[in-house]
Amino acid sequence: MSEKKLTANEVGVLWTQYIQNSMAVPVLEYLKNTCEDEDLSPLIEMAGDLAEKGLDTCTDFFKEARLPVPNGYSLDDLNPRAKKLFTDAFMLTFLEHMGKVGLTSDGYSLGASAREDVRAFFTDRINQQDKLYNLCVQTALEKGIYTRAPQIEILNETEYIQSKSYYHPFHKRSLNTIEITHIYENVKNNALGEVICQAFGQTTKNKTVKKYMRRGKQISIDHRICLSTILEKSGITVPMKSASLLTTSTDPVFSDRLMMYMISVLISAGQGNYINGAAVSLRYDIVYHYHKLMLEAAVYGKDGLDMMIENGWFEEPPQAPDRQRLIQ
Repeated sequence: MSEKKLTANEVGVLWTQYIQNSMAVPVLEYLKNTCEDEDLSPLIEMAGDLAEKGLDTCTDFFKEARLPVPNGYSLDDLNPRAKKLFTDAFMLTFLEHMGKVGLTSDGYSLGASAREDVRAFFTDRINQQDKLYNLCVQTALEKGIYTRAPQIEILNETEYIQSKSYYHPFHKRSLNTIEITHIYENVKNNALGEVICQAFGQTTKNKTVKKYMRRGKQISIDHRICLSTILEKSGITVPMKSASLLTTSTDPVFSDRLMMYMISVLISAGQGNYINGAAVSLRYDIVYHYHKLMLEAAVYGKDGLDMMIENGWFEEPPQAPDRQRLIQ
């Protein structure tokens, strides 16, 4: 590895990479142990190998830079004797979703890095994530469980916007394809969040965490309904929601600290999706809805962060020295 010192950007993205990969290891270990579909096992193995490789490489970067290696998460955060909680269909959907989150995160990390070896690390991860994501989608398509986006009739000629009423909140024209894309994907993401909150809520024994997961499930439902209504008013088919993605097991599976952190990752990704949706939407009523949903997600995420800090579950990211305190 290069002798050049890591930049603050590089330390930050490598630290985040380590924490998130360490979280993935026990999750993927559980999926591997409870998966019954032989077609999914290689995908879970591939995701697990990617997470382990990420941990090893980040560890090497930190040691070379003489920086402390984060604690992160481990198999100690998993109950290996827990019964099957997620159906195989959900496992595939989960891998697909986390693949999209990983591609976004790794792409940002690559853009924030300057050192050649760090860029090579994230470039390789993007290539591996890309391969895994495409295999997940192809497998879901072959099994008939992939939720396809809607098809609509498109005009045969290009047009230009003729009036400011195009984005007026009271003149609700039909949705354009860019708006449909973001709304549709956010509906799917909230449906997934609903299932994960249900899963974590029914398996935790901590009453405070259980209450937090119930709240998260309701927020996911409310957001899904809000966005689905926008689609429906333009005659767009809403993604189907399956009620058979979980078993009825109440065995504790993951530690409370791991579950809370995973929810925080999903909230962060969801807020990013809302921001992107608001930025490209040309109907002001849609922008208003996105900002309203973002605020609710932000408050929910902040309350979760407070819980993690109160319980000593939130590991502090590397921080710049407090120069003002040093001269007091």
